[in-house]
Formats: sequence, structure tokens, C-alpha cells
Amino acid sequence: MENCIRELKVNRGRSPAPKSTVEVVRFDQGIKEQNVTNSLKFGISSPLRDGGKGELVFLGPDEPLAHAIVQVCQTWGFSDPSIFALRFNDPPGHYVTEETKKDLSGKLVTLSHSPVKVCQEIREKFKFPSTVELGLKDLSEKASDPTFADVFVTTDGGVSELNDLMEKEKLSEKAFAYLLQAWLDISIHSNHLTWESIPSSIISKIAGYINNPKGPQQDRLALRAGLQVLENAVISGTAYGLVIREIPLTNLIMLLHNNDPGVQQNVLSLINALLSKADPVKRKHMASSLSSRTFKDKIFDHVIKKPSEPRPAETNHQLYLLQSLILNTLDERRTTPVDPQDEVSMSKISDLRRIAFDSDGDVFSFGNNREINGGGKKEKPNCSRDYRRLGFQNDINPTQDFRQTPPGILALDCMYYLANYHVELYNKIVLETACRGAGDDCPFARSSIALTSVLCEILCIGETPKEQDGTFYTFFFQHENPFEELFSICATLVIKTWKEMRATVEDFDKVMDVVKEQIKRVLATTPESVEGFQRGLNAFNYNEITNLRDQERLNRDVGELQAKPIQELKKKLEPEMLELIKRNRINYLITGARFSKYSAKAAVLTRVKEKFWFCRLSPNGKILHYGDCEEKAIPTPEELSSKVNIVDLLDLLTGKDCPNMKDRKKSNFSLAFSLVKERDPPESIDFIAADEKTFDLWTDGINALLGKPMVSKEAKADLDILINMELKLRLLDIEGIREITQEPPPVPELPSNFDFIRISAAVVNSW
Repeated sequence: MENCIRELKVNRGRSPAPKSTVEVVRFDQGIKEQNVTNSLKFGISSPLRDGGKGELVFLGPDEPLAHAIVQVCQTWGFSDPSIFALRFNDPPGHYVTEETKKDLSGKLVTLSHSPVKVCQEIREKFKFPSTVELGLKDLSEKASDPTFADVFVTTDGGVSELNDLMEKEKLSEKAFAYLLQAWLDISIHSNHLTWESIPSSIISKIAGYINNPKGPQQDRLALRAGLQVLENAVISGTAYGLVIREIPLTNLIMLLHNNDPGVQQNVLSLINALLSKADPVKRKHMASSLSSRTFKDKIFDHVIKKPSEPRPAETNHQLYLLQSLILNTLDERRTTPVDPQDEVSMSKISDLRRIAFDSDGDVFSFGNNREINGGGKKEKPNCSRDYRRLGFQNDINPTQDFRQTPPGILALDCMYYLANYHVELYNKIVLETACRGAGDDCPFARSSIALTSVLCEILCIGETPKEQDGTFYTFFFQHENPFEELFSICATLVIKTWKEMRATVEDFDKVMDVVKEQIKRVLATTPESVEGFQRGLNAFNYNEITNLRDQERLNRDVGELQAKPIQELKKKLEPEMLELIKRNRINYLITGARFSKYSAKAAVLTRVKEKFWFCRLSPNGKILHYGDCEEKAIPTPEELSSKVNIVDLLDLLTGKDCPNMKDRKKSNFSLAFSLVKERDPPESIDFIAADEKTFDLWTDGINALLGKPMVSKEAKADLDILINMELKLRLLDIEGIREITQEPPPVPELPSNFDFIRISAAVVNSW
């Protein structure tokens, strides 16, 4: 603001009054004794004022906006404050209302014409053909403001004028685009207009525009807005029948050729809306059309494969919704058991046996129901055996295996697809599963039924799609039968994992758990193709899954152990665990150890062959006994010739500090330690341990006896193990809690009174 900016302060007077007390003061004169602590402070300007100079306004928090507008208009010489309103300068530049007034502080706003005034100006332009397009453009720019949208809808004739323009006027394509965008924004943002009220004539007009594409010349704004209007009308439930009749699905699919991401996104949104509102029969028919190679190729080529620029997040979400809605059409099969009298299902099961074991005829039999197909051949007596080899649990009537839902008849569909479209793979699987020893073979039928359930669970078939996020898989739009293709690939995975785990029938559930994890991990990488999915499965073999599980379990444990409450618990447990280690080390000294003797020659220590000495602590822990011994002997304390009282030991030295290591070359300093008995003259008992562990245990034990801390690697490792084991035991009580909070829960406040104590006492006395 320049120095010439004035300050206009609007606040409430000290006593109730019908209007505010206002004082206009120049900026350089300051503010006269007014309380502005709680006032809303904002800058205001207006392009309607000559010179465009602004004001700094102070508005009392309880003052209505109208007071500020009135006083500013008086200051600037505007005669009619009722035609003005305030708008935020920051995008999206909506009108300031009493509800949004609290956001005024520190903001810049514009004094502009009010919504009522703007509506009048726009409607005036609708009266003349030469200004209709300009009026529609102004309307489309302002319709996203909820305040303006409500005023336009509640003004007499506002909405009806739009309807008339849509139905009767011959608009230019640009004007038509502005009209659609305005209608869309008003319908979305106004609280007084619902999608149910949209006239069918407008739906038909939009449908006609969409059904007559003009290629790249077609206005993108009109397409985007028109598609979005239809989508919202369909979702509201009133326009589904009209839209599905007016716009063939093939016409919507052709719009995917449009290179505008917004158009493609809205096409997908409308298709998803139609799918979600269709009845089950119509949805299944639509899903069949949408699963055709023609449609999926258009999705893949123009929406997925194309992006020279990143796809909008909403487009990805619409692709996920389309994927989910099409997959959910499998839910009916998933929840339908096989009817034992259904000839189609019986024929499919028979074909599974025939393709695997009998290529000369088509024969199937369930119980006493026998039927002959193909060349008049009679049923072979080994059908039950063949069904058993295929992995059916009921080899007399295999339809019973498909009675459980889910996956119901969907599992049979997948097995039949594998046997007919991947015959070589099917025969290979059957050969591998039917020719191993009893109890070692992977039952193909049983595993296929379980695998179908796993895939349904992972792909969330039968569940309502997520309203946000969600992942779509590129390969879904590359195959007409993506679910069955996934099943065929995963069927080989089951056999592979079964072999890697060296499983038997008793391990069936464990194998399926691993298979489920393998599939989930690969899908989490969002493979670009079925081949990429297969490569991912090969990479996540059983050994890799085991390693990942171990690493994740370790990371989870480490993460839990870093929580503040756990760290505090560790500190409390540490003294107790150190005491355990101390007792362990003293017990080790009581057991004793054998040490080799060394001789000093030319400043080098050399081990003397077959010469040993033994050292051990007395059971009461007060005396250290030592002396010569045989190679395999374990002498008692009484058999050892020398001894020293623990209280007489002055110090423990290690490494080069040991007296027997001074001035020595090429010696194993790291395993040497000495017990100092006298300093002057020096007298010590010198040890050279056989290995590092013996060194750590003995030095820990001596330090424990001398009252010093145990600092060896072995002591630290034992302390970690003991504390972690104790922690895990104590944390079993909170098993299932996903996350341990960093801070303890707050202590609740004391109650306002303690009357309940007296009440409780009275109750007890009454007893």
C-alpha cells in the first residue's frame, strides 16, 4: 500500500446501535484510540474505482460484511452499496460470505459487483444473439463459485433460460461448450439444483453431440463437460436408461482416440458409471463387450501405452474402477456352486479327464449316471482312478468338489480354460502331479480350487471398489480373459512351490499361504505384462520368500524394540540380566578350564607340547585353585597344588599389558590375560586362552569376582539375547497390537468430586 492509502476502521460501538461507528483516518495519522486487537485486518481495492487505490480495513469480528461494504462505498463515492460484494484475490477468487469472513485477516480482496448484479448483466446478454456466447463465457467462468451458483439458480428464470438456450437456440460449438461447463459447475456447486432435475432434452442434446464426433476439431471443453454432465446424471440414478439408449457403447469407445487426457478420463468415468448402475444381466453383457480385444486395445494404445506425459491420477483411478467392475462380473460364478445335474459342468469335468488321460473318446460318469460320447465307446473302468489322480477329493462324483463357495463354479471355469487354451501346460501339470509317490503329489483339482479363491481374494472380486487410490494392472487390458490367464500361470507356480518346499498333502495349507504371498508380492510391483508377471513369480521363489519373511520379521522386531516404552523397559531389565550373566560366568570358572603351557625363547612364546595346567574356582567362589594336569584330566580343587584368594587379587590385565607379553614378538596378545597378586615385586598368574570365547568367559568371570563391569563381546551378545527374549515374553500380553505408541497415554484428570467413594461406602454398609 502507498502512503496515500487510508485506513478505514469498522467496529462495534461501546453501546448497542443500529449501525457501526466509523472513522476514516489517513494512514500517516495513525489509528485513534480504537481497540483493534480482535479485528479482521485486510486490504481492499477495486478495478471499478478511478486510480484503483486501495484501503486497509479493520472489521470487528462480529460486524457483518455489509457494514464494511457500505463504509468503503461511502469513502470511494459509490452511491449504491447493494450492488457490490467482496471477492478474494487468491484463487479461485470466490465471493466472501459471512461463513468465509473468518479467513479475511491478512488477505487482499476486491470490491466487485454482487452475484445478483452479475446475474442480471449475464442474463441481459442472453437477449441478443450477438452477445449470447459472451454471456455464456462469463457464466462458465463464475459458475464454480457456490455463492454465485446459488444466486443464479434461485433467481427467477435463471435455470429455465439455460434450458431454453440448450434446446431452442442454435449455438456455436464454443458457446455450446461454455453452456455445458456452466451447467456442470452450477449443478455441482449449487445447493438448490439436483441432477435429478436435469431435463431429458438436455441429455439427448449432449448425446447427439457425442454421437457425431468431429475428430480433433471437436471442442474438448464441450466433450469434457458433456461427458461429466452425463456421468453425474447417470450416478444420480435418473438418467441411466436414457443415456444407455441414446449413446451406443461403441461411440464412447471411439472417443478414446481423442488425445485430450480430460476427455479420455471422462469417457472412462461415464463407462464406469453406466457399468455400476446397470442390472446384473446388462452389466454382464456390457462387461463382455468391454472385455473384447477391440476395446482393450484402444484403452492400451490410447490411454495406457501413449503417455508422453504422466497420466493424471484420476485417470489411473478410473482404470482401476473399470478393472474392478469387470472382474466383479465373475462374482456370480464365484458364489454359485456346481449343480450335480448340470450337464455343461459335468461335460467340463469329463473333458478335464479326457484331455489328460484319454484322447480317443469323451466319456464321463458320476456314480450310477453313465453317458457315452464319441464313437460309441464304453466307459473305461478306471475313471475314478483318473479323477483321483487329477486331485479330486470325491473321485466318484467330482462335482461335489465345487460345491463350496467361494470359488464355486469359477474354479471349474479356470481349470477348463487351462485345459483347452494351454493344453501342453495342462498335460505337463497333470504329469507332474499324478506321477509322484502317494502323499507326495500336489492334488491339481484341490490346489486349483484353492488357487481360484486366492486370486479372488487378492483381486478383491466381489468387493466394492475403493473410492480412492486402487491399482490397475496393465496386463488386464492386454487379454480378453486376464483372470483365467493369471490362473494358468499361477497353476504352474503352485507345482513349483510344492516341489521347492518338498511338501506333502499335510502341508497343503502352508504351500497355498506361500503361493498367496508370492502372487501378492509380484502384483505389488505392478508388472507391465503377463510375461513380466511370470518373470516376477520366478524371482520370488520359496527361498526368496523365506529370506524376505525373516528380514521383515527382524526389521519389525528391531522397529518395535526402538519404541520409547520398550527402551525404558530394557533399562529396567538390564540389571537383572547382568546378574544372570554374572552367575553364568562364575559357574564357568567353578567348572574350570585347561590351559597350555608356554616357554619363552628369544623373545617369542612357544607352546610346550603335552604340557598343561588347570585352573578353577572353588564352589564358594572365594579361592582360585590351579596347578599342572594331564591332557584329558579334570582335577578337583584338592588335587591342584596352588591357590590364591580372590580378595588378594589386585587387578586383571589383558593383551600387551600382561607381564608375560612384554617385549614379546609374534605372540597372540589378544588371548592373554594375567591376575596380578603383587605389584612390587611384580607377581602374577599368566593365562593364554585357547580361543576368543574362553578368553571372554574367563575375563568376564574374573571381572565379576573383582566387582568390575563385564565388557567382552560375549557378555554384550548374551545381554542382548537375554533382554530380547525377556522382552518378547513380556510383550506376548500385547500380541495383536499393531503399533506401540512412543508416549504413554495421558493420565486422566481427577473427577470434579469424589462422591462415588461415599456412595460405595453406603452401598457396602447396606450389605
